[in-house]
Amino acid sequence: MVDPVIMITGGEERIHCTQCGLDLTRKEFKKKVMDRLLLSDDSSIVRKQVAEICANSGIVKDIVESEDGRVFLSQLSDLLKNKAPVDLIILDVNMPIITGIDAARTVRALENGLKLAQKIPIIFFSVVKCDENFKRIMNITKPSAYLNKGNSADREQFGKRLLDVIDRLRTA
Repeated sequence: MVDPVIMITGGEERIHCTQCGLDLTRKEFKKKVMDRLLLSDDSSIVRKQVAEICANSGIVKDIVESEDGRVFLSQLSDLLKNKAPVDLIILDVNMPIITGIDAARTVRALENGLKLAQKIPIIFFSVVKCDENFKRIMNITKPSAYLNKGNSADREQFGKRLLDVIDRLRTA
């Protein structure tokens, strides 16, 4: 254990490591709880798992689920029409009727048409590898991120990856 040293940085007392200079001052961040998350995946098992992870973490008040892109877009349109907050969208890439990619493009068109000041972050969710073509799609649909569903049955590991991607996307 290295004894910390108090240094004054910018007129403020901060605790630093004497060995490496790392700022050890505890910062208490109060992350804003999201009002609403829209989750669209054709697998009811995946929807349930993602919804439970998000609900149990306390990061969101309301989760609106849908089984395909058509239902998702209908729900989103109703929410936007009623000026209800939507803080995050999670879209499965390969869904029936309307894919997650087409749904995301429609989301951005709706936002532009409504002249919304801030775009809703989108997490693309898939078992498909994120290739160069998909990276171009993510660039078009910014702010967006990609999360591979993975093939591990380790729910805790998946939950950590999901919450990490949500956190990074919300703070970007």
